[in-house]
Amino acid sequence: MRRFLLVTALTVLAASHMQAQSSHHPIPISRQGFHDNIDKEQAAAAKFDGKADDLVKVSEDQTINLQVTNALIKEVDDMQQEIEDNDSLDHRLKVKYLSAIYVMVKDYNQKRARSKIDPEEAPAMVAAFRNMMHADIKGKSILPYINNLSYDASERIIESFHDNPGYKDARGQVFSKYAFNNLETVMPKLADYLNYPGTDSIVAAVARKYPNQILTYATSYTPMANAIKRNQDPIVQQIVRIGQSPQSTRILPFIDELLAGTTTVEKLEPIVDNDYQYFKQMVKSTIALQKMKSDGQNPYGLKAMMENMQAKSLLYIRSVNDLHEEPAPVRFAIVKNFTPEELYYLIINGQEELYTSSYTNHNNAGLYDQMMLRMKPPRGDSLLMMVNFDRFKKFIAMAAGFNTLDNFLKSMAPENSNYLMQKYVQNLEKTEDLEDAVDVANSFGSIRDEKLLEFLREEVKKNLNYVRKHNDKRGTVIYQLLSSLFETESKSENDSSKATDMAAKLQLPPINYVTFNTLESDSGRVYQQVFFYGDKDGQESYASFMTNFPSSDWRVSKNKYWTTITSLKGKPTTIYANLPTDEPADKEAISKLSEYLDENDIHPTIFIHRGHSYHINTTLDNLQSSAKIVVLGSCGGYHNLATVLEKSPEAHIISSKQVGTRFVNEPIIHSLEDQVRSGKNVDWVIMWAQLTKRFAGDARNKDLFSDYVPPHKNLGAIFIKAYKQIMKDEKK
Repeated sequence: MRRFLLVTALTVLAASHMQAQSSHHPIPISRQGFHDNIDKEQAAAAKFDGKADDLVKVSEDQTINLQVTNALIKEVDDMQQEIEDNDSLDHRLKVKYLSAIYVMVKDYNQKRARSKIDPEEAPAMVAAFRNMMHADIKGKSILPYINNLSYDASERIIESFHDNPGYKDARGQVFSKYAFNNLETVMPKLADYLNYPGTDSIVAAVARKYPNQILTYATSYTPMANAIKRNQDPIVQQIVRIGQSPQSTRILPFIDELLAGTTTVEKLEPIVDNDYQYFKQMVKSTIALQKMKSDGQNPYGLKAMMENMQAKSLLYIRSVNDLHEEPAPVRFAIVKNFTPEELYYLIINGQEELYTSSYTNHNNAGLYDQMMLRMKPPRGDSLLMMVNFDRFKKFIAMAAGFNTLDNFLKSMAPENSNYLMQKYVQNLEKTEDLEDAVDVANSFGSIRDEKLLEFLREEVKKNLNYVRKHNDKRGTVIYQLLSSLFETESKSENDSSKATDMAAKLQLPPINYVTFNTLESDSGRVYQQVFFYGDKDGQESYASFMTNFPSSDWRVSKNKYWTTITSLKGKPTTIYANLPTDEPADKEAISKLSEYLDENDIHPTIFIHRGHSYHINTTLDNLQSSAKIVVLGSCGGYHNLATVLEKSPEAHIISSKQVGTRFVNEPIIHSLEDQVRSGKNVDWVIMWAQLTKRFAGDARNKDLFSDYVPPHKNLGAIFIKAYKQIMKDEKK
């Protein structure tokens, strides 16, 4: 067991603890390994912040750090000794409780590394565990002691008491903590609780928010399907009826029309069987659902409709993208019969993968170009009214990013364009997340029309005054940040001074460079993790990636699941890259590598995603809070940025406005590796200037590189960081 002296505040406790050792039983060799395992996890908790000291730092508040440290070190030590000193426990029971302590601390460490638990909850976890252990020793129920723990804190703890008389009830109560707060992810876990009294209510709640999940299980051959079919909720029953059709997944989004009786499954089946008719019907129904939503109703099928439409949109877009070297009539033949509103929905659903030349090009054949040409008359305001202004802020942000906003605004009367841009920056405080605000921040960095920029600055100030007048704290933070970002953008003359001014004004750490010492582990080595996937693109990317490590500079070793690349020159650097084994084995390779890193207390500071956008969630699930640099080798949409910064608040993010390519990714990564091995700070301004010069003569990839956004110009990420910092300070 670790002997721990907290600080002056806990000296007396520690001293009394040490004086009592003379009465303690010695630890037999048969149980020493269990104590060693606990010690290892305690040590990992203490050096999580990169410092091998005896303080578990989870906050800037030192009082909280001391409380967490006391719980994970001293109180855990005390429990270990208490178990050894309890003569009423035989060897088997002592092993049971020691193993349970190990599971608790290890689970805490692993979840903390991936931001899946509030690290400040450690004292409550340890206190609850001690009470459960005492109750279990006496043969009493553990149920009363889980009430104050979150689901993430309690789910593994109770499993150590699976033979306790209160285990079943405790397990059900722990699950209830999770279910109604996590309707999106509850279904896979619900299978173990089919006899739980609240199961029907949980299924009905999921049906209203995520009907596609209910459909998936209703059409399976599992006990869950039977539980769903006997559920008497009317929406659940409608989903069951939809599930009887061979086209059920395509028909599900039309559930509101089915419930209203305006259509039938039989009428929808031939429509959804034809790709174009299906897309056309989805556009028509989406417009109707958006009207319902604007009228204050809550359509059940809207989320499924948006998901299906995006999936279908991306198939069209990928077809157009893949033909980028073909003549326009060939390249865009697949959308030749699309109406303006159908092209509008293709565009807003294709943000993450749309090539610039697919959106607009010199032949006026791009999706945006054709959308405008097919309008009679070509007025953008009429189009937006036609689609009930569905995600118009997303469309405006994309138009700004692709440099067509000026063209779009000039298609309408000046008073209407002014009104539209006023609406663009209004009500940002009323959204559930920051997506609209981040879109506004990002678009500001793309707009070059000084008159429009000044108009937006004034509108942001008006909204700031409005939310201040109404004492809206969240709104005040949002608009104050946007105002600060926009003012800094207009005043600074070069990237370095702009970034310095912005960081100072927003009270952020430097945004234009990462200091080398923050990349090093406590051993002085820089660890990196690179994610590859098992499709053709991933295997080609991996093969190309491995050509960047000559044997004179690097040592390469490989096992069944990953490759380890270690520097032989310069600063010590180790890169772990999972093998792009055929899908779905690639996910197993990533999982095995992540387990290895956890078990060996390795926390990379550089994470690199190499793969299509539909693989990004797997990468983000394995991202650690230690990340200081994150390279998203595919799109960097709002939700990706938000997830990265939720897990890794200090991360500097390189992302692309569109599809990534290895012909751009690898020069960026190569430049990054050179700076890391040199031991220098990673200066984004200098690095990007060098890369810009390198791509200047590369006609094929110059435009693709221009869509990559370096950390010091990623206004969306900067906005999220500043917002989180301000809200954190407000909480204090």
